[in-house]
Amino acid sequence: MGTFQVWTTVLKFIPLAIIATFGLFFIKSGNFQPWNVSGDSSMSAIGGAMAICLFSYLGVETAAVAAAKVRDPERNIPKSTIYGTLASAAVYLLSMVAVFGMIPTSQLAMDANKASYSSAANVMAGGGSWAGNLMALAVIISGIGALNGWTMICAEMPLAAAKDGLFPARFGRLSPRAVPAFGIISSAALSSVAVVISYMGASGSTVFTTLVLMTGITAAVPYAFSALAQISWRLHDNQVARTPRFALDLSVAIVAFVFSLAFIYYSRNSGDSWYVVWGPFMMAGGASLLGIPVYLAQRKQMTEPLETPAYR
Repeated sequence: MGTFQVWTTVLKFIPLAIIATFGLFFIKSGNFQPWNVSGDSSMSAIGGAMAICLFSYLGVETAAVAAAKVRDPERNIPKSTIYGTLASAAVYLLSMVAVFGMIPTSQLAMDANKASYSSAANVMAGGGSWAGNLMALAVIISGIGALNGWTMICAEMPLAAAKDGLFPARFGRLSPRAVPAFGIISSAALSSVAVVISYMGASGSTVFTTLVLMTGITAAVPYAFSALAQISWRLHDNQVARTPRFALDLSVAIVAFVFSLAFIYYSRNSGDSWYVVWGPFMMAGGASLLGIPVYLAQRKQMTEPLETPAYR
């Protein structure tokens, strides 16, 4: 799975890197206007886009989840987390600047145009559809790679939780091929239920957006609590022994906490139906409620966490 993930990531990054570099030479400044075609205020438009963009960066913490499968994790986990996030941010931001500069805003805002990167590739190729078709193939490869990676995480995360007593022991059992199959099947089943529920009140791209926003909410909540924990630990450590990175670490944690709350606040769907607008919150809340009986049943089996080392 790791080897397959490497190849799909490389094949996905090649076309994105091409658009993020050569695509910048095809930009026309007039295509960036108007900036906001959502019909909402600029702040609401930025917040809504921010909530959707969070989905692109979800999973930054999963490198640590799969640490048991990584060579030299103490060295490679921090490097992959930091450098992977920076590389993804650079490629995605630059490629999106190129796409917005190559295709008029009015055309991007059309509901019929859901393949903006393919359209940008056709512009770079001087017309035709062959470049857009290659870009569409890269998107398919990207989707397969994402499915592979999330399948691995859906296996490793419940397994790690079961080892710590946070999940029932069933999730910690391995098949004859050393695969935590029960966790994978359970995750796939719950995901399928979420898709079915989304289709009950919406259709088309709205279903995808609802699931994206729901995923962002369920990730932003633990992100916010992690930021609060970092603030608490740094305040405590600085009282024991003053550390030179105190101001930097505390500032990063505070910014992370504020942005986590902002992601949650702006994760509303667009539409006239209240069910569609607040659907991501209701689905995220329902998913969270499922964890309450699991926690109540497992809290006596939880292992004590290791003592947090002092910051340097």
